[in-house]
Amino acid sequence: MKKFLLKLFVCILVGTVFTFGTLKFVDGYLYKVSQSSYVTAETYRTSTETELKSEDLLTIPENATQLQFSYNNKYYAYLEDGSIHINNIEDGSEASVVTEDYPICYFYMQYDKNSLMYFVENTSGAYTTLTMKTFEINTEKVTEYNDIDVTNFSRVKDITMSPLLSVIYINIETKSGMTTNNTVYKIDLFNSMSRVKSGSVLSTIKMLQHVDRLYYGDTDGGVYTSGATINYLVGYADVDLIGINANLESSDDDEKLYLLDTTKNDKVYVVENSQIIDTIYLSDTDIVTTYNEYGDVYIIYPTYILNITGENPYKRVAKLSKYVTFEAIKDDVVYLRTSNNKIVTTPLLEN
Repeated sequence: MKKFLLKLFVCILVGTVFTFGTLKFVDGYLYKVSQSSYVTAETYRTSTETELKSEDLLTIPENATQLQFSYNNKYYAYLEDGSIHINNIEDGSEASVVTEDYPICYFYMQYDKNSLMYFVENTSGAYTTLTMKTFEINTEKVTEYNDIDVTNFSRVKDITMSPLLSVIYINIETKSGMTTNNTVYKIDLFNSMSRVKSGSVLSTIKMLQHVDRLYYGDTDGGVYTSGATINYLVGYADVDLIGINANLESSDDDEKLYLLDTTKNDKVYVVENSQIIDTIYLSDTDIVTTYNEYGDVYIIYPTYILNITGENPYKRVAKLSKYVTFEAIKDDVVYLRTSNNKIVTTPLLEN
């Protein structure tokens, strides 16, 4: 009996050492890649670590904010000192700089074309005029749209839009003393503007792509549309609207909502046509963030990514490392940032 227990102990000890060593090797390899290079998805697939060159690195300035990547993996952009800097992903060279007489406070790189939507802030005392403009990267054409007059302006918090319907919703945050409020504005095809929601603090806004319907979640765990609580969620725990899955190339208006149960972060409700059609049960609850741009909906964990809209919502579609932070997903490329503001990529695996 003693010999058996001794052999069992030795086997467990060897297995533990082997597993720990393997994990350290994998994590260390990803760390070296993140510290040594920026690569495109194709280069990542075909190059070894020793072939990657330091001059291929993309470096983001420390004071840069709102880092974004174009839908076709051609450009990246960020806000710095009130101007938008647009660079080529291939070599990091400058493509354009968008500068205005007043500072740009927010921009949004559209997810279906190489175009930016941005807001110019002109503040005098408690009053601010936000001028909405667009910038076409390829032609450098600037088009001016609406002015939005705001009292006690804090920031442009979020934008949701449908290129199919030519409708845009903008969530603007105001602050007065200890009071914070969000107001959602709608701008349509004819450039007419109206307020559609005010009086609360919203965690997210998402609109359908084929139907002009806005959904928004508040900080108390509720999800609403048209000013009312979604009735099919009554009795469920607090939820967060983490994405809408829509096919922009299809005329099908049956779009699915994905709602994360934030009580334990252990399940996602899939909603279609005002009905819960599926529940995805998550084995891990240490969610870092989520990501969605009206296509697939991703859940980002410390060491991997799930595509919960894929054929297998439990399949891990990318591996991560504790040495990098998630930035974005475009097509089959996952963008990551290292601790010293270098951009690296990893390929997104097929579903």
